[in-house]
Amino acid sequence: MRTPSHEGSDDGGAATIVAVAISAACWIVFAALAIVVSTSDTLSVDQSVLTWVGEHRSSGVTSAMRTVTWLGSAAVLYPATLALALYWWRRDRDWRAGAMLAAGLAGSTVLYNVFKRITERPRPPAADALGTYSHGSFPSGHATQSMAFLAMLLVLAWLAGRPRLRLWAIAAAVVALAVGTSRIYLGAHWFTDVLGGYALGGAWVSLLTAAGLKNILRAPPRDR
Repeated sequence: MRTPSHEGSDDGGAATIVAVAISAACWIVFAALAIVVSTSDTLSVDQSVLTWVGEHRSSGVTSAMRTVTWLGSAAVLYPATLALALYWWRRDRDWRAGAMLAAGLAGSTVLYNVFKRITERPRPPAADALGTYSHGSFPSGHATQSMAFLAMLLVLAWLAGRPRLRLWAIAAAVVALAVGTSRIYLGAHWFTDVLGGYALGGAWVSLLTAAGLKNILRAPPRDR
């Protein structure tokens, strides 16, 4: 795995600072949203978005959204993480990329479950939901873990010096936005639940990346 240390410690230090700054910004956004949703009734923006979505549902879009939302589920992301980790280990005999991806996903899962219990926000009314959903609404678990998974993949692609990184970023953003949109469309979450999930996933991955750039990712890989 290529790391910033290949290009000098200054580059690695700058990347770490950027990761810390992004993490701090995401934590601030998440904290602000958590305070608002914990102290207020249903926000007007949430109700407006849910009403608009309800007026524009169709059978074809609903089928597509049920498929898209599945991409952000633990049933897909955890097996995908295991498969990628095993592939990277078999190809490179290097455990670091797999460990970072697993830590990103597992940590995001722990965090969103903790904050769901802290905020205890009710989900959208059952009459507006296309399905049955349980547990707290804020933050969206699908949005949190899909953001964490995709953002970490993007970080690993950057570290590996992958070409066309901009296309990787666009693809990751499209998938993350699609998953979040599906949660709102299906009535599983409010709009601000999804925003909170994105912020939480981004905060965790950025923090993990900063720590990894300084420690794990600078460790030498195992000899083949």
